[in-house]
Amino acid sequence: MLKNNYHTHTKYCGHAKGEVKDYVEYAVKLNMSILGFSDHAPIPINHGMTKEEWEENYCYENMNIETFDQYLNDIEILKDKYNIKLFKATESEYLINNDDWYRKLRSKLDYMILGIHFFNGEGRVLDTYKDITYKNVDLYYECAKRAIETGFFDYLAHPDLYLFDYKSINGKNEFDDKAKEICLKLIELCVKHDIYFEINTNGLKYSADKNKRELWPYPNIEFFKVVKEYMDKNPNKLKLIVGADAHTPEALGNDNVEAVLKMISDMKLDVKNKMEIK
Repeated sequence: MLKNNYHTHTKYCGHAKGEVKDYVEYAVKLNMSILGFSDHAPIPINHGMTKEEWEENYCYENMNIETFDQYLNDIEILKDKYNIKLFKATESEYLINNDDWYRKLRSKLDYMILGIHFFNGEGRVLDTYKDITYKNVDLYYECAKRAIETGFFDYLAHPDLYLFDYKSINGKNEFDDKAKEICLKLIELCVKHDIYFEINTNGLKYSADKNKRELWPYPNIEFFKVVKEYMDKNPNKLKLIVGADAHTPEALGNDNVEAVLKMISDMKLDVKNKMEIK
């Protein structure tokens, strides 16, 4: 069971369910100590993409700009009503030439999560779920690098998401040398900038069989074998943390969470129980 979770979504995301209060009450029921809310940050239509790209990437399912302050207020008013520590955050994309927007968001938050579901590349916005191959996967890393170097982000969500439908030089979904190279570069990037590196439990919702780890879209087992090897050689460097990426209150402690926690135990991965909020 998770004691703390910093990756939580609510109704303010068009694709999540439940009020802020519902998540808090369920977390208390699970005897959790910390709950961080991280709804998908608003993305203006002119935010580094065309209107068509904005729609194709489901940006209308992110939080509305008009409800951002209400989202923060909903969290704030519950802080002293329950025996649990609450934090305010967002999960945000990163598109170039929009740093003023991210700076404005960050000024109102306790921390900010970087979640790269799409990114600039090849003269368009690329979809992390379906557009990545060995030819352009470096652009995913470059997006992470540009974002993290701004200093706005404290946490990299589902860093292995680039492998969701990654195609090797053979056109296969396989963890090849290029995929390993990107894994190592992401690790080193997060170590250099001292930010948290997530094992995300929500990817199991896409799995045909959650009991067969080789079928998990994410967390990707081959990816985390590389993480384990790095951590064994470089102890106390990478700040690994588990994120439920909850889109319903029950996802704070469901079977997917338990399956990933078992994987962590079996692999003897050294994870952090809590974040240090700066």
